[in-house]
Amino acid sequence: MAFWLEWAEGLVLPLRHKYFRYFILAQGFSLLGRWVHTTAQRWLLYELTGSPAYLGLLGALGSLPVLLLALPAGVLADHFPKKRVLALAQILAALSASLLFLLTYFHVVRPWQVLALAFLMGTAVALEFPVRNAFIYDLVGRKDLVSALSLHSLAFNLSRFAGPALAGAIMTSLGLAFCFLFNAFSYFPVTLAVLATDLSQSPPTSRENLFRAVKEGLSYAFRRPAIRGVLLLVALVSVGLFPYAMLLPALVRELYAGGGREFSLFMAANGFGALMGALFAGTAGRHLPLPLLIRGAALLLPPTIYLLATGPGIRPSWALLALIGFLMVNIIMNSNARVQGFCEDKMRGRVLGLFSWCFFGLFPLGSLFWGGVAERWGSATALKAAAWVSFLSIGLLFWFGRNHDEN
Repeated sequence: MAFWLEWAEGLVLPLRHKYFRYFILAQGFSLLGRWVHTTAQRWLLYELTGSPAYLGLLGALGSLPVLLLALPAGVLADHFPKKRVLALAQILAALSASLLFLLTYFHVVRPWQVLALAFLMGTAVALEFPVRNAFIYDLVGRKDLVSALSLHSLAFNLSRFAGPALAGAIMTSLGLAFCFLFNAFSYFPVTLAVLATDLSQSPPTSRENLFRAVKEGLSYAFRRPAIRGVLLLVALVSVGLFPYAMLLPALVRELYAGGGREFSLFMAANGFGALMGALFAGTAGRHLPLPLLIRGAALLLPPTIYLLATGPGIRPSWALLALIGFLMVNIIMNSNARVQGFCEDKMRGRVLGLFSWCFFGLFPLGSLFWGGVAERWGSATALKAAAWVSFLSIGLLFWFGRNHDEN
């Protein structure tokens, strides 16, 4: 009982802060809308094209803005009022979802339009990620930061579980277009919550040269072996393993002859595993060494994806997708916590921008490459090859970095 009381108390502590309560509730609804949108968007593009390569291109264009803007966005988090940047990001995302709703509802949507709007949505994500994490720090302070990040991760992964299932229900009852409308409306509460926030801290006043600020952040991160090693691992996961999510629609159709309902169930299983991963990280995982958790999850993820690509059956695939979600969350969430544990407050935004660049920004490279492999040899073959390459790469990273770990 004491364990559960400790866990519950850790999650409730950040809710003492009024503006964080408003923000996390609104953000939870927005995240739900985003996963409804993501599920419907992938299925829409696959229905329009029937091409795994297009799915890879979708992932690439959705993440390309992060590759271009994550580092400057980190500078914005350190030097500009975060409320305005966050509000702008919500407006861009709502605009993208609204346009995709109209195009789909009136049956005039084309693949290039889906891709272009994914790029616009990616621009919002690129602006939001480092600024949002630094904004949470402003809302709760250092003492409650870890608990606040855990609560946000819990909201994210709860929406990751519920979003695909809700998308399937909306597609069945109202039509695929209304998934995008739902997402468009989901951004308004979080925009209002951000704009209503009244922080006592003065906004940053520094206006140093953008290029110099980015360079300083890069130098700061790569001079520290622990931060550098985590960022390299996140980059390998992004390029080699995360594209499994983009190829999932093709895998469902090729191996299981499934449709939108089956795809939604696969996505929901993946989200359920991610939810369990967030719960584990916030409870038992807090009492284990972060390097052990990160390395264990990173070495287990490639063989799990390989088994999924063998087509073991519907129910075993649900279990494997749940495990993949569990492992992925523990890699990313614990890596985020480890990086923040080593960085100074004045560099937090830039380090988080670099973290975002390694995870989301490099994703287009892997998405394009493995999407092309899937187009030629099939999604199952592509995922098997990605699993092998990633396992070897991660193993080498751990081997050569074993003497440079910091506690």
